[in-house]
Amino acid sequence: MNHKQITRIELARYLVCPSLFVMIVLMVAEAMLAAATTWLVINAGRKVAVGQFLASDLIWILTAQSASYVAGVVSWIFAERAGYRGFGKFMLRFARENRGKVKLLNDKPAREQVEPFLTGETFQCFFNVMYELEYVLKLFLGLVFNSLVLGVEIDASLPVAYVGAFGTLLLMQWILQNPVSRAYLDNQRMNNRITAQGYTAWDNIFSGNRYNLRLWLGGFKNRLRDGLTAQIRAIVAREGISAMSGIVSLAIVFATITVIAVQKSGDHVMLIALATTLPRQIEMTYELNLLANGWNDFIAVWVRFGGVAVNMLPQPDAAFDKRIKFDRLVLREGENANVVSSVGDALQIALAHPTGRINVRGGNGSGKSSLLASLKTEMKKQAYYWPTSDRLAFKFNGGVLPVDVEGDDEDDVVVVTEPLDKKLGFSSGELQLKSLEEIVSSTEAQVYLLDEWDANLDSANKTKADALVDELAKRARVVEISHRDTPS
Repeated sequence: MNHKQITRIELARYLVCPSLFVMIVLMVAEAMLAAATTWLVINAGRKVAVGQFLASDLIWILTAQSASYVAGVVSWIFAERAGYRGFGKFMLRFARENRGKVKLLNDKPAREQVEPFLTGETFQCFFNVMYELEYVLKLFLGLVFNSLVLGVEIDASLPVAYVGAFGTLLLMQWILQNPVSRAYLDNQRMNNRITAQGYTAWDNIFSGNRYNLRLWLGGFKNRLRDGLTAQIRAIVAREGISAMSGIVSLAIVFATITVIAVQKSGDHVMLIALATTLPRQIEMTYELNLLANGWNDFIAVWVRFGGVAVNMLPQPDAAFDKRIKFDRLVLREGENANVVSSVGDALQIALAHPTGRINVRGGNGSGKSSLLASLKTEMKKQAYYWPTSDRLAFKFNGGVLPVDVEGDDEDDVVVVTEPLDKKLGFSSGELQLKSLEEIVSSTEAQVYLLDEWDANLDSANKTKADALVDELAKRARVVEISHRDTPS
């Protein structure tokens, strides 16, 4: 079944939940309390002008501003809840819609492109969206409520000035959004290329081969240079617009303040009230600048979000089956040997009987593993597929075994097992045997596709594993690639 490619809007909808609405309500409360503080400061200034200032005014100012801070802190809790929900929904959908795309398992370019989105990039994108949303909303709401207070208590032209400055900044953003978006998209692409180079770092460093290490270092340095260039362009684009925004907002707002001060030069109470709000207005002018900068950052995150959406549904190579060298593959069952000419032929042989073992024979690079991947794609839930070197989750290991696979040739595989095997107390061969034992005891399938199930086993464990495969073959069909000297 073909699924429609997800859009950034659909992805963002995963963040829409009760926690998000609570966060927004708390942010509105935070902004209103901050505006109430501004109102209290203005009235305190007027009282000072007529000699009526009381200590209780300071207490009210302290209370209102403290409550604003508390509302802001609590809003972050609900922002985190919304972020975790969004990431969780993404992973569930990715798993649901990509399950069964077996041909992508050993597709190294696809893995290098998509896997970073599963291991960190998507998580960061969801939370960056939440952080930028909260940051932009906080600035925007604070500016709106504070400018309204200033308009009512000082002069109606002040909120007009802030609206004018904000509108000018939005226009600047609209005009410049495409070059900024391109800069951040290039930045993401280059950073992902650097990450992808890390997948081959282990083998090229620890193999001790000067030739391979020299090639790897050359490629890594080139990607670092490209990544640095893209990063600098993205930062210059962001900071350049931020600087222009700061100059524009300062010019508009302070020109308005100057006009008000000149027009009301004889109203000492009003001038004192205006003077008491100058620190707040300077802060608001700075926040306009931050809002523009925050808007740029939000655009950058939104662009990176697009990368997540594009890689939600990776597609296998359409020519995958054509690379299988069928003329060099033999499916042997007992004394019978069959040369297959297509995946359909192999599928027909695999399903010819309900039980028994079929051994796939062929030289290196003939496509034995690719044939099993194609059979799994055709059989879907009907078959259980165990790849050569897996990171599958089993009960005995408590999660995903961190095994990395490198090598362009499917029969030339390097397995790198991280320290989890030592923590579990098993060797790589014992881990493989444990996995096979759990497959036999805990799974039910009509067909089992076992790729190099005896690759890491010594003679004693290989005998045990062979008995387990025999046990599977008594109740299901087993199609295997193995190092057994003689077929069953």
